[in-house]
Amino acid sequence: MSFAFVSDHLALDFAATMAWRTTRRTELLAEPHDFVRWAVEAGVVDELDAVARADLAEARALREAIYRLALSAVEGGPSDGEDIALVRQAAAHPPVRLALQAVGRVERRGGVREVLATLGTSASDLLGGPERLLIRQCTAAPCTRLFLDRSRAGTRRWCSKRSCGSRINSAAYRRRTREDLPT
Repeated sequence: MSFAFVSDHLALDFAATMAWRTTRRTELLAEPHDFVRWAVEAGVVDELDAVARADLAEARALREAIYRLALSAVEGGPSDGEDIALVRQAAAHPPVRLALQAVGRVERRGGVREVLATLGTSASDLLGGPERLLIRQCTAAPCTRLFLDRSRAGTRRWCSKRSCGSRINSAAYRRRTREDLPT
């Protein structure tokens, strides 16, 4: 399973590791090595030692809290205090450490705790600041991905033009061409 990084924010990309939430839920962090792979591919750390099942459960719980809080920001609903506490607890630990190796090259070091702290800090910054107003949910059913709408007009509808946007545009084109065919 491959990961997509189209949300324009680390915390929202992490929340997207549960795909298709309302239809065919797909757990992209099925095994501990999936979390290792995601953390490296997301650029949180350069490498991550083995992750225990308990660490994976903690990561999933944080992910779900981030998703629910971001969704409440989209919908304008109340935030769950337990979710806020979970994000705050993750962010309370030291984040991933950066070590400059050369101009243009930095090394990202840390273990599971530091990765979770970085994710908690990222979510705190997003959800506690003005960018929370830019969070949108993809309108391409059945996608449930959240993303930041940084478009000039603030009217972006899809998480990704290449995946969801292309699928919607192709379907609309097929509908139009079918309607234009003589019967």
